[in-house]
Amino acid sequence: MWKSSSFRIRKHGVLNDMVNAAVQAGSYVEPWERTPRVWDTFDTEADILRALHQQWRTELAGSIFVAIERGNGNLCADVGAAYAEVMARLSGVKKILDAYADHPAIARAIAKERALLAAASTALHAA
Repeated sequence: MWKSSSFRIRKHGVLNDMVNAAVQAGSYVEPWERTPRVWDTFDTEADILRALHQQWRTELAGSIFVAIERGNGNLCADVGAAYAEVMARLSGVKKILDAYADHPAIARAIAKERALLAAASTALHAA
């Protein structure tokens, strides 16, 4: 258990360093090239992209849940605020994901996420 936990922490730290380097460079294409130690933790670009998408998805889902629980019943406003908050915190992650939205490792997950958000937006505005 300890090994697994320390590996997740190291993985998260490496991803944060990579995202921060991309933000500082202002370039979100091949961000792993600015963080060579990323290859000590990840084997492929696909592994990196899946990990970034999991981080984004987990943060977004959690923030939406909390916003709805704390909100005043205006689901459109609550979900919108949650999305904006996560976007502000993880804008570098989102920009990398957007740059690689067609990558086979995450393309299907990105398409599903976009479809879900579009459908939710439509449903909430109709309500």
